[in-house]
Amino acid sequence: MMRLGAVLLAAMTVRAESVIFAPVNQSVVSGEVRVVARSEGKAELLVDGKAVAAESPHAGVLTAVVKLGPGGHEIAVEGGATVKVHVGEGAPAGWLKFREHPPGGATCTTCHAVKNGEWAFAKASLVGVCFACHDKAAFPKTHTHEPGIVPDCQLCHSPHGSVAVKHLKMTKEAACKLCHN
Repeated sequence: MMRLGAVLLAAMTVRAESVIFAPVNQSVVSGEVRVVARSEGKAELLVDGKAVAAESPHAGVLTAVVKLGPGGHEIAVEGGATVKVHVGEGAPAGWLKFREHPPGGATCTTCHAVKNGEWAFAKASLVGVCFACHDKAAFPKTHTHEPGIVPDCQLCHSPHGSVAVKHLKMTKEAACKLCHN
């Protein structure tokens, strides 16, 4: 069974239409890749320059699971930024293994919902969204504070996955210094 790799990265603001979550220059673990993109108006999701079927859970959001063969690929939203990914062995030097989050059968609506006509988090606090899956009791064992001290988990962690251990956006020391001197 192929493991589902996610194509996810920090917001790209090249144009109104752009892929918003995708690893740039990073290996993906399998040929099944989840793409999440933002689109203003009607735009197509492109893989290697060809349109692929995509769902729109809300206006301005495109999602798709695409099957990619081994090797390098380009993913883009028509008229927007391009993201390069690699499937399988032989990735260019320096490309790292991408780890999807949330793993397994999670869907967009596991964490997100339409609120007041906007695509948003399903709960008022992202901390509440995260603890729907993560063990709140185990939190203090890996963090130096109780949950809720930090208002938003994605201050330190990439919510859609990354190449870093524990999906940290920075070193643990740098993350702590965001709030502590």
